[in-house]
Amino acid sequence: MTNMKRIYMSEASQQQEGNSSNRRPTCHSCDLDMDEAILSIRYPKGTLPVRGFICPKCGYEVISFEDAKAASETAERLGLLEPEGAITRKITRSGDQLAVYIPKDIEREFDLKQGAKVRIYAKRDEIILAPV
Repeated sequence: MTNMKRIYMSEASQQQEGNSSNRRPTCHSCDLDMDEAILSIRYPKGTLPVRGFICPKCGYEVISFEDAKAASETAERLGLLEPEGAITRKITRSGDQLAVYIPKDIEREFDLKQGAKVRIYAKRDEIILAPV
């Protein structure tokens, strides 16, 4: 596997380079015209194909601002992104039941106290815990 680099072209840089449908961007490393390609963007829960350009010499990848934005919106709609601030915890046992400890910062943020009620439900392949 080559050492690939990927950039997302801002709207300003696209206008500056005159990036229209008939003009291909130039690789900033090799100064060669880049080839159109279908690239993959990896998200925490999957990948999405996206239109872009790749340098035939060094493998440098470029995705336009519009295509990157559309891919990000699609990934969010398909649930490929992790929720903001998600953390990983180990499941423990309390008596004969499974339990998960809630971090202090989340406890403070939601003003949770011992004995408070929460709602637990499954959504697709996730377990959701929400204060009542």
